Amino acid sequence: MANNLKDDGMYVFDEDKRDQQKINDDSLFRRVIAFLSNRYFVLAFIFCVFGVIILYMTAALQFSGYQKTISASSSGLQKMYTVNAPRGDILDNNGVVLATNEEVNSLLISNAGMSDEDLNDMCLKLSYLFDEYNCISVSGLDNYYSIDPFEFTASEEKIRLWQTNRNLFNLEECAQGIIVTYTDNYVKTDPQVFFLYLRYLFNIDPALSEDEAFRIIRIRYQIFQDLWAFQNGTPVQIATDVPDELIRYLNEQNYSYMGLISVKDYRRVYTPQAQLSCHVVGYVGSISQKSLEDLSKFGYQATDIVGQSGVESQMERYLHGQAGTATYSTWTEDGTDSMYFPYTYGENAVAGATVTLTIDSNLQKVGIEALKQFIEDAKINEEREQTGYKTANAGAFVVMNCNTGAVLAMGSYPNYDPNDFVLAMSGDKQAEAQLKYYLGIGEYEEITSEDMPLWNRAIMSQYAPGSTFKMCTALAGLESGTITPNSSWYKCESPIDIGGWTFKCLEYPDTGHGALDLNSAIATSCNIYFMRLGVDTGIDNIDKMGEKLGLGELTGIDLPGEEDGVRASRETKRLLHESEYDRTWFPADTAQSAIGQFDNCFTILQLCRYTSAIATGELVTPYVIDSVVAPDGTILYQGQKPAMPLDIDEDNLDAVRFAMRCVVTGTNSWPGTAQDLLSDFPISICCKTGTAETGFEDIRMEYSNGLFVCYAPADNPEIAIALVVERGEWGNSTSIIAKKLLAAYFGVPLSKKQDDLLSETYPVIGDHLDMALPEERFTGDEEPSEA
Repeated sequence: MANNLKDDGMYVFDEDKRDQQKINDDSLFRRVIAFLSNRYFVLAFIFCVFGVIILYMTAALQFSGYQKTISASSSGLQKMYTVNAPRGDILDNNGVVLATNEEVNSLLISNAGMSDEDLNDMCLKLSYLFDEYNCISVSGLDNYYSIDPFEFTASEEKIRLWQTNRNLFNLEECAQGIIVTYTDNYVKTDPQVFFLYLRYLFNIDPALSEDEAFRIIRIRYQIFQDLWAFQNGTPVQIATDVPDELIRYLNEQNYSYMGLISVKDYRRVYTPQAQLSCHVVGYVGSISQKSLEDLSKFGYQATDIVGQSGVESQMERYLHGQAGTATYSTWTEDGTDSMYFPYTYGENAVAGATVTLTIDSNLQKVGIEALKQFIEDAKINEEREQTGYKTANAGAFVVMNCNTGAVLAMGSYPNYDPNDFVLAMSGDKQAEAQLKYYLGIGEYEEITSEDMPLWNRAIMSQYAPGSTFKMCTALAGLESGTITPNSSWYKCESPIDIGGWTFKCLEYPDTGHGALDLNSAIATSCNIYFMRLGVDTGIDNIDKMGEKLGLGELTGIDLPGEEDGVRASRETKRLLHESEYDRTWFPADTAQSAIGQFDNCFTILQLCRYTSAIATGELVTPYVIDSVVAPDGTILYQGQKPAMPLDIDEDNLDAVRFAMRCVVTGTNSWPGTAQDLLSDFPISICCKTGTAETGFEDIRMEYSNGLFVCYAPADNPEIAIALVVERGEWGNSTSIIAKKLLAAYFGVPLSKKQDDLLSETYPVIGDHLDMALPEERFTGDEEPSEA
């Protein structure tokens, strides 16, 4: 056994096993070498190395400060701003543009996480750039405050509400005796203390001058008033009308102007034709809080511009369009070392629909100019005659298609320029001054209360119709059988007692006209005739006829603000008075109502519709909006509505139509009140003049209102016209305005003599109420009447 033991400690019989192990180890090594030498392994190894490197770099980016810069710079991916849609155009019936938009550059500022010091420095630079490039710097602060001189620019009440607004300054009213400083939380009534408060609020460098500080404050306030939205990623507009040159500069230097975003915006523009039709077209302005509450469900925002009057307001939902969205990103506070990522994601804005009106701008121009000329001539006549009475100062007219109700012209004067409302929002000083006149602010309060330039007198003002109402009385008498087309005689006696009141004939106060039929009574506009006819017909039948003809009723026109008027009746008198005696209806009430006085008050549009109804035997619904068409050509709305038959005997209508024709031609016995002005017109006209007392003639030393209604041609009516000139004195003299409108519509040239013709101040025959109303005659012993 011992011999078998070797020096290495192994037995002889273990030697073969050791040799076998060496062979196995050599084989394994060769196999590993062979595997590592395989080209597939080499490729796999390389891929693995790259994978590890990418993993490492991703982890490094995730936890490094560099990633923070990337995140801040690319945060615009999650931030969006609203892209305003261009408002729809408004066109007249010939396709002439009345309201459209112009594209302008605007600058927005977004939250780039800047410190107060850096933000203030940038705001100051921007303010100087805005001046240099003639931009309009937008700041809501201008509505309340100025430093040249230091003053609040709104009323004390508004300033207190402004400063105590919980969503703005949230200042508190202080008790009497407390000394207010710029650092406390009390309302600042001293403009200079308020200025120091703003400097303190926005952390402005004390070393800056007052002008420099205010430049910063104006922009900072614009951000401050929408601070919550700004902090949450909504950019705030700070300038508009920015020229392309400045936009290019700011884009090139965007790392120096962090948070700035340049966008395309749209500004409403009104053409000169729209100024002539301003009360129909309307104007736009900033959305009110109440409107925002109503419209927010449709996507409206607090910064939106909306229609405030006229068609702009009536068709707001069609004109507004659908706003879009766009994403944005900006340079961060890391400056030039940061990253910038532009994005084009978002939703395109959809333009508003196109609204086409029934208005003929050429006809509108003729009407406005004729009305203005009449007023100017009346003032010249008054200066020459020196009567001491206030003469013509305002008026309105309506021209309507008799068969469809399409309003071809609707004017009210004094009027306004709708562009002023747009320009004033951008800080235009001249426009702001005009708005003070329109709104009656400060020194303009008295003149505006008389001119009422924003007031659409055609549908908002109510006028006693005067003698233009006499066709209604005539039809009531004919329909009730009180008179017939072949038997319509009444005797005009003057003076005459009706229910305890003494009335006189205007033309023949001591004798009266004598016997008159309906034709002569309408032609001469005899009050006594229609008083007697009215009393015999009865107020109930007159009231019923007025309702049937649309008087004292809403016409249904597609414009906001229409008044319904008042129709004289027993019920109206009962509602207007408190004592039982004052509520009692008397024959004298019927007499006055029958000639268009007493409680009768209608709009000019109602008078035009009423005249049209007599012409055609149908009551139309007036409309100014012909159609609304979407950008893709889809017709969204059409304005015309079916007419309603009057259900009045055609023979009776013909009798009144013929009598209206006699106002132009006269009768065998009597001339017509419009004969001098209209008898030479080549198109046959049926009309009625009216002079309506206001009750203030002697109190205010002013003339009565002059009214006129007509339709033409007589045999195949196409258009009806109604107009009023406040303090116009006589209805027949105002017919010159209608004559110019008729000439424009039918293409009839007027000679200069005809164009300049005005009636004498005192007409040969008149059409207004002349009565004796002595107080002692009203004793209370009069008997009520069924009339």
